[in-house]
Amino acid sequence: MHAKNISLEDIRDAIAASLHSVKAYDLPGLCIKLGLEVGTEEEAYRSKRTYVRSRLRSHNLNELFALAKNVMDEIGDTELEDFVGELMTPESHRISDITRRAILGTLDQVHPLFGEIPALDGLQVLNPSWGMSGPEAGFLNTLYSDVERHFVRNDDYSNSVALKHCGAMTCSQQRFFDLIAYVLSPECRTDPEQKVLVPILNDLLAADGFSLAVVKEISRRDVYGIRRISSGVQGAAKNLIFASINSKPDLYFTDAINNEIGIRNQHDALIYDRALSEKGLLWSDLVGWWGGREGVNDLDIAQRSLYRRLRDSVKQARSPGEAVLFDSYYRELAPLFKERLPALIPQVYLHYDPKTSRQRGPDKVLFRERMDFLLLLEHGVRIVIEVDGQHHYATDGKPAPTRYAAMVAEDRRLRLMRYEVYRFGGGEFHDTSQRDGAVEIGDQSRALAVNFFKELFAQHGVTKEDG
Repeated sequence: MHAKNISLEDIRDAIAASLHSVKAYDLPGLCIKLGLEVGTEEEAYRSKRTYVRSRLRSHNLNELFALAKNVMDEIGDTELEDFVGELMTPESHRISDITRRAILGTLDQVHPLFGEIPALDGLQVLNPSWGMSGPEAGFLNTLYSDVERHFVRNDDYSNSVALKHCGAMTCSQQRFFDLIAYVLSPECRTDPEQKVLVPILNDLLAADGFSLAVVKEISRRDVYGIRRISSGVQGAAKNLIFASINSKPDLYFTDAINNEIGIRNQHDALIYDRALSEKGLLWSDLVGWWGGREGVNDLDIAQRSLYRRLRDSVKQARSPGEAVLFDSYYRELAPLFKERLPALIPQVYLHYDPKTSRQRGPDKVLFRERMDFLLLLEHGVRIVIEVDGQHHYATDGKPAPTRYAAMVAEDRRLRLMRYEVYRFGGGEFHDTSQRDGAVEIGDQSRALAVNFFKELFAQHGVTKEDG
């Protein structure tokens, strides 16, 4: 399925097909709840699909996406979820049918496919609706019986044939990735089996720019996920120390073996202490964490409070450019991307030396400890954003080639670790001024920031939330 070939009619059909599972006498009430035009049970009994489609004629693309999300929330339709998920996946972030077939062919060599997990239970990764009741149950129960007969009781079907029967070639990309992750999971594979299978699958996934990576451990066993090769940083994020304000955070280990740390002067910096998902760190995730930390149940209040705390950190930098990026990001992009907005995290410690610059003197062990901003996107993508003032390339107003050389050397090192690094020159924000700590942001500066973030998101497949 390719998003560019999907029409409004396709989306209307998908929503109507999803709501077809609702009883005719319940459909008018559910449609009203979804914000659709009032109708009668008699009309619904004549044709449920026509009933729904007739109420979608005037809906535009954004309205249809918003409605589809509400339908999924109401009835939990996995097929509609797959459909919408495919539409949200950019062309540049897809695996081909060729790769799918090759992976299924490789799985023909894996026996048993789901280890000690019963095969029909394992196949639920592709077909969560096994055993469902309702109008669609006939087909699914026939499919279930067919697979049970030819794949479980007899060996007429190979692994790939059974998986194709269950939709492995037509399901959403995310569901296909879930299948691979499940087959490799500690519940299904031993350590030696993982070590044999992972390199083979990686060779196939690499053709479309993806790879398997360890995302966590269960009982000291590796759990794999699939991420894009292009720019993902290897390894899981363990410590996120950010939003420093006054003095350098006074860090100490609470458990040195597990790499768990604390901050003595907690008013000067924050530590995000939750595990990151494959989606990276969203603004909504950060707000939820902050609300729990501060004991605030109202998310709107937590959001405003966290924004002020981060803004105070940006103000401490006394950089007009940083103020432009931070203010423009949350003011202009939050209303567009909503729940999909990644958190723009200010003043993040990438490296940390427990001694201050004065204590170290000329014998520095780290050139740069803190970055201006960090974005953590899905599949391990980490983006560093820096605003360069004179101190990046000059000393006392005079050019400092050594200082500049150290900065670009550090950038190279980060890029080799697969961080993305973007730099702004302070002079780019020429229509923005700072007086007595207050920043007046110019229109050109704001447009520069907003256009940059929009282009960055487009490159990484971060899409606006509809509605």
